[in-house]
Amino acid sequence: MNRTLATISFAATALLPNGWVITPSTGAVVQTQTLPLGAAPSPDGSTLAVVESGFNAPALRLYASNNLKEVASIPLKGAYGRPLWIDASHVLVAGANADAVLDVDVNYERVSAIGLAKGSYPIAVASCGAKIAVATEGDRSVRVGSLAEIAAVRPVRTGESVGLACTADGRTLYASDAGGRRITAIDTASRSARSIATGLHPGALLIANNTLYVAETDADTVALYDAATGGSQGAVYVGDFPADRSAVGVSPNALSAQGDTLYVSLAAANEIAVIRNRAVVARIPAGWYPTDAVPLGGKLYIVDGKGEGTRPNPRFDPRSESNVDYVAAIQFGSIRAYDLSADSAAGNPQGATGWTAAQTSGVVRANGPIRHVFFILKENRSYDQVLGDMPQGNGDPKLTWFGAKVTPNEHAIAARFGLFDNTYTSGEVSESGHNWSDAAFDTDWVERMWPATYNGRRTVDDDGWPETIPHSGYIWQAAGAAHVSFRDYGEMVEPNAPKPGQHPAPSVAAEYDPKYIGWNLAYSDLSRVKEWRREFEHFLHAGNLPQLEYIWLPNDHTFGSRKGQPTPVAMVAQNDYALGQIVQTISHSKVWRSSAIFVIEDDSQDGPDHVSGQRTTFFLISPYARGGLQHDHYSTVSVLRTMEMLLGIPPLSAYDAMAVSMRAAFSDTPHVQPFDAIGPRVSLAAVNRPGAYGALLSAQLDFSQPDATTPGAMLQILAHNH
Repeated sequence: MNRTLATISFAATALLPNGWVITPSTGAVVQTQTLPLGAAPSPDGSTLAVVESGFNAPALRLYASNNLKEVASIPLKGAYGRPLWIDASHVLVAGANADAVLDVDVNYERVSAIGLAKGSYPIAVASCGAKIAVATEGDRSVRVGSLAEIAAVRPVRTGESVGLACTADGRTLYASDAGGRRITAIDTASRSARSIATGLHPGALLIANNTLYVAETDADTVALYDAATGGSQGAVYVGDFPADRSAVGVSPNALSAQGDTLYVSLAAANEIAVIRNRAVVARIPAGWYPTDAVPLGGKLYIVDGKGEGTRPNPRFDPRSESNVDYVAAIQFGSIRAYDLSADSAAGNPQGATGWTAAQTSGVVRANGPIRHVFFILKENRSYDQVLGDMPQGNGDPKLTWFGAKVTPNEHAIAARFGLFDNTYTSGEVSESGHNWSDAAFDTDWVERMWPATYNGRRTVDDDGWPETIPHSGYIWQAAGAAHVSFRDYGEMVEPNAPKPGQHPAPSVAAEYDPKYIGWNLAYSDLSRVKEWRREFEHFLHAGNLPQLEYIWLPNDHTFGSRKGQPTPVAMVAQNDYALGQIVQTISHSKVWRSSAIFVIEDDSQDGPDHVSGQRTTFFLISPYARGGLQHDHYSTVSVLRTMEMLLGIPPLSAYDAMAVSMRAAFSDTPHVQPFDAIGPRVSLAAVNRPGAYGALLSAQLDFSQPDATTPGAMLQILAHNH
């Protein structure tokens, strides 16, 4: 038992990686451990139970509601969602990778497991009178029955049911389908089911005052239904743009009620919406990414999944077997107690006023001098890891692994076109990072699931699942709608094999090069550039070069020290030379004067950084690049917003709609001198020796998809072989 954590003080404001400044509400606040996902008060209201299910070890923690002091910490094998008190001393928790419902005796801190089918992966539990309901991700189903019989009952297929709610009489259970646009109503006696249409990606459910509330996570609405019949009663908009609902992106992901007041956790907006009489009357400032809000007495307990902001990770020691300072391991949550008597002055319930193209000026505007945009995505490097040796910027050379000798092109590009030392990835890891890079958003499903995936407690590949696709889709879909021509090179293409005939995600349709190889580390980035150049020259000759090209150069991810494969240094150097060749090709072409190239990593998780675990390298390459040290705060969504402004593409989400563009990094005066790629200064042919550090481990690691390996293992290997 741990009773040492008391309420602590945090900074009044926090700067997030995307550039937003959050100012959480005042009141008692305590740091939790890893990604708190849900909370529930004990029957007498004295204790708050909180489920933690992040990258670090999952647990059930108990806090005294009167002062937020931790009174117990109970380790769990697996955990997910909101806990369920079944009496004064027992709490049920969906056991996720434990394939069980976990019955926790909080008095004796003992855990009993009610085992379900192997691979069932329970993610939600709810009370149905004398019965309980359990949602399982593994078979996308719901089981309903007594605690004694739950393991044997027939599952009802419902989809990804992150939300469950039962009527007061226990006769009807509602289950959401986070991957679609429906909820399922289940007769708890006969287990017959019927579907009810909803908005996109319904998540949390709540029945209060004879009304079923549905958090439509990717529609920015809370839908209302008659709890008895399932009949629709309209919806309440909780998003940031009420005037025209032009950009979705607040992620309503948790519901609770007290009297006639509904509280809605708006994860992506870092706020709690307060609804009365079917209207938003206030928005309470929260910490970073709230996942639950629990009213109890005169207080609202706000659970912040990502806590109070990002952290630097200079102690990231790749030679250690621990994950100290790994970006996911230092993501702690928080709980704050908000005085509900202040909610009438809790903020503007109207949200933002909307995006406007009037923000454009000078070079950064549609139909301006820049007509061709190239977006290059790379893999996993931090700023200090690559550019920390450049004295002009805010770098720490002690943390630089792949400096000027290994990445001469990136260093030369930064010296000529601008050194950006304050740019951040919007995603922490590849699973979220690619979504942010493709869609300027990441769904609540991914944000809640990826930490357990990266810890190894979950092995499912979410790529392409409906619940991962944001409301407005991807940048290429927005380009098509805006009549902007597009070409894809490697992103969202499967199976990533070095041969023609690959199959893209449906959204990419025919707008991809089937000969360009996506994720396959055995395939050289130099070969990728050769194929890209073939099409580039063809398009130039035909006079139909796409206005927007998306190019994935993944090999700076490296193979670790796998025997016979290129060393990490060789792979990063190969990636650097490939980037230099792309810039050389474009800058020596007739479209150079009308071009802008944006280069960023999908995430920065595989390197240390003394400023933030999400600070990364970014390059703006264009005749109009201002050059010099660029210290303004930018992020992945800043990059997408700037590309949209150049091409006349509307924002994809609330995040790029409100992002600071990179206008300040452009000059009105072009400098059209071409760039010549710098040849490798290290051997690209260097391969890992049989005795290289970690060679045996690397042989066992999974490189079939981005980040399929355990972070600690890869970082150890990189550090010993850079």
